[in-house]
Amino acid sequence: MNTVTVMNIFAPEIDNIIGRYSRCRDLSDRGISPKLKAIFEAMSGIRPDPDTDVRTIWMDVPRGTIEDFGDYRDYLDEGEVESYEEFENLWKDLYPEETKWYSFSVSKYKEEIYFTVNSELCVTGRENEQADKASSYAGQDLYSFIDRVLFQITKVTGAIQTDCAGYNDYLEKNLSHNKRFARIKRNDFWEIFGNDAIRADRNLGDEIIGKLSEIVTRQNEPGYDPLIRAMTSGDFFRYCAICYDANQYFKDPDLPLTPKDKYARMADGRDAGLKRLEGDSPQAFLEWYLSGERTGAHPWEICRGGNSTHISLYVHRQDPFWKLILDGSSIIRVEETVRMAVSLSEHRIPFVLRDSEAILRMVTGNDYIGIVPDYLFPRYCHGYFPKEDRIIDFMNLGHENTGAIIEKAFWYPLKRIEVIQVSGWRR
Repeated sequence: MNTVTVMNIFAPEIDNIIGRYSRCRDLSDRGISPKLKAIFEAMSGIRPDPDTDVRTIWMDVPRGTIEDFGDYRDYLDEGEVESYEEFENLWKDLYPEETKWYSFSVSKYKEEIYFTVNSELCVTGRENEQADKASSYAGQDLYSFIDRVLFQITKVTGAIQTDCAGYNDYLEKNLSHNKRFARIKRNDFWEIFGNDAIRADRNLGDEIIGKLSEIVTRQNEPGYDPLIRAMTSGDFFRYCAICYDANQYFKDPDLPLTPKDKYARMADGRDAGLKRLEGDSPQAFLEWYLSGERTGAHPWEICRGGNSTHISLYVHRQDPFWKLILDGSSIIRVEETVRMAVSLSEHRIPFVLRDSEAILRMVTGNDYIGIVPDYLFPRYCHGYFPKEDRIIDFMNLGHENTGAIIEKAFWYPLKRIEVIQVSGWRR
């Protein structure tokens, strides 16, 4: 097989459809259902993934001409470009290659059919289209798009049935690295990016990293179970203040702040009434902890941030004792977390550092960064990688130093596509 390139649809059109409809909540439509049934039928000869029951194929879609990208006058009128040269450069920046790869997947659950493009756009329909209602979102452009995609899927799946091995070999050699999974040693990543890389090893220094190594060793000792006999809100705020002071968040000596004040300034804010508790009462803290007030709140998020870029100091009840768990392994916050851990240790506060071994490898450059396809946001991607690779930090390939990254990275083999029934294979 020499090519799996789609010829009557262009990459900008697919991206425009994804951009327009990927956020729509309900793309189930009785007019689309027959088309999705046809797509499912066309792909029924592809063996589904045994874990997800999803059938997937890849197609290489031409970027087309600049006219397929858009109308220059529209971009000019909307202020997105100021000249035709800028318009042309924008086109080439967004579509640097002659073609762009897309994945097309289909699955069925009960009577519902799910059709996805690049894991970004999902269109649904029922086998019994009479059960569907007219969608308030689906437009004629989506109808036309699905019709032409169906035509191409039929061609490609026919080619796969004819030469499945050739199709897989072609993908292994030609599928864009932007659509694949890989890992790269952080030390290699640092070398590639030089001074532009986040060098936790240099920022922390040998002394702090040495103390972190001692913490990791201690946590790995058999029977290690650091417990605190009693807990009050005042105790918790004091532990937080130790963490804050380790990073010198509050440098103004003329602005004296209590531990609770520091928590109020740094934490998420959704403390479920924690700041209102009597500061020296273990009973008040226990009653609050058991009351259910914390449901939906974030009292342990001591340094606010995004879903994966905050730092937490969890309090866990291990009746009749308490346990502190420090958690913050994002590469952009890990240096702060390490300083917190070292300071808690120096203050002889019992605690557990979550992902301690992974953090030590990260700050010394001895871990792997997981590279995920450009259609995946590089967060919470642990399930895409072998557990033995112990990857907790992720990135997209991006646009800088890609050649060097591709060369240094280990690229995981693609899952080979299989057919269920093949007759008359031809090479």
